[in-house]
Amino acid sequence: MRKTLFLLIILGIIAGTFFSHGLLVKGEKQVLSAQTISDKKPMSPIPSVSVSPGVPQTISIPRIHVYTKVESVGMDRLERMDVPKDPMDTAWYSPGYKPGMNGSSVIDGHLDLVTGAPAAFWNLKLLSVGDTISVTEDNGRTYTFAVDQIVKYPYNNFPIDQVFAASNVPRLNLITCNGTWDKMSKNYSDRLVIYSKLVSHN
Repeated sequence: MRKTLFLLIILGIIAGTFFSHGLLVKGEKQVLSAQTISDKKPMSPIPSVSVSPGVPQTISIPRIHVYTKVESVGMDRLERMDVPKDPMDTAWYSPGYKPGMNGSSVIDGHLDLVTGAPAAFWNLKLLSVGDTISVTEDNGRTYTFAVDQIVKYPYNNFPIDQVFAASNVPRLNLITCNGTWDKMSKNYSDRLVIYSKLVSHN
């Protein structure tokens, strides 16, 4: 099978760090989510047979009681993966792979609010291998994935090429912040990635 050539998102250094974040709030914690920066325009992925023309609308993670909207995002004006406008939503990187497509579809979500209150992916760290994640499209079709790996990375050693990688099977990777909050840099020390693989669709 011809291997899909797709963008390996290159991590850019912005303001002395490898990640930048959502809303800047002077004197307060930012609304956080992992963001990336690219030096190329994404190539169009080749869809797998199972992919329908729908657009992801909701994500369901029963183990941690997440049932929320999926916003479609691209890059922001600094060419980073954008974040959800609503911190209780999640965001799918729409120029990349779609859930159900051969390749790594990526959805990010905020860990917390400026007040420190939980946001959409607050409990992502509680997931275990085997837990399921379902994404439903606007046409009613649902893709269900099973977690097969959970990894925490230092923010300055994040494997962009792995998280956004091409694959000969449909995968879904979830990203949020993790670790210790640094008031000086306004940054969390780590990034949590939940890797999962398609197990069913209807």
